[in-house]
Amino acid sequence: MKIISLIPSATEIISFLGLEENLVGVSHECDNSVKVKALPKVTKSNIKKDTDSFTVNRDIIKILNLTLSVYEVDTKLLKSLDPDVIITQSQCSVCAVSIKDVEKSLGAFLDKKPILIDLRPNTFEDVMFDICKIGNYFKKNDMVFKFKEIYTTKILDIKKKLNKQSKKSILCIEWLDPFMIANNWIPDLLKICNARAVESSLSEKSHFRKPLDMNFTGIDAIIFMPCGYDIKTTKKELELKNYDYLEKFKNIKKFIVDGNKYFNRPGPSLVESLDILCEIIYPELFHPKPNVQRWIEFK
Repeated sequence: MKIISLIPSATEIISFLGLEENLVGVSHECDNSVKVKALPKVTKSNIKKDTDSFTVNRDIIKILNLTLSVYEVDTKLLKSLDPDVIITQSQCSVCAVSIKDVEKSLGAFLDKKPILIDLRPNTFEDVMFDICKIGNYFKKNDMVFKFKEIYTTKILDIKKKLNKQSKKSILCIEWLDPFMIANNWIPDLLKICNARAVESSLSEKSHFRKPLDMNFTGIDAIIFMPCGYDIKTTKKELELKNYDYLEKFKNIKKFIVDGNKYFNRPGPSLVESLDILCEIIYPELFHPKPNVQRWIEFK
């Protein structure tokens, strides 16, 4: 069976399930292994990402206002790869190729129409459900059981260690300019780690706010996790731009995580994201392992 994955999280799910050999094409953002990086790229972005967050957001708005797509599917390549299954998403039109874009491209198929698996997670439970859904579809029930065991054991261990700890208040930032508060599954992850997500609500979409109008009293830590950004990119922009809101944060501990690899990738990597949160929020109980691939403190 030939599989094409158009989102990094789905590619990681496929790899975890032991189906990497079945992948014949991926999106331009799929990067979880050397083999995956070498596969044909079926998509491309219509925005330049080697710039600051304000420019990226401005360009995205322009494209969407023109009712165009942020990403494009290479229809000819898609046809030549002749997949049996295509995995995409309808959760966010900015994060990856949408199912609507894929459905348009399917008009190029002459002989057959591949199965479309649509992922649309909003909560941590949704992410776990999607992993199980893909595993069950490909009859990888043993790997689904193994994954359930991994994340259930992880959660139970975290809750046991934090049972007597007072709850922390954590502000998670998903975009730098304009300022966006992280939502979706992030409040769920924090809840597991005995923390409250400041200005966030369970299962809601991430949203823009005016930081200078916000009250930051009582916040224990701020975590920068811009979507699509690694730690070096986030740190560079924060230092270069020196945003006004950083002055309001000066007496609060600040951290940067790899939002692209972990927190904004709804797949198996969210289990590692739990470890990172615990190390940041409760370093006295867990074993902090800060580095430029996982998390760093920003001063």
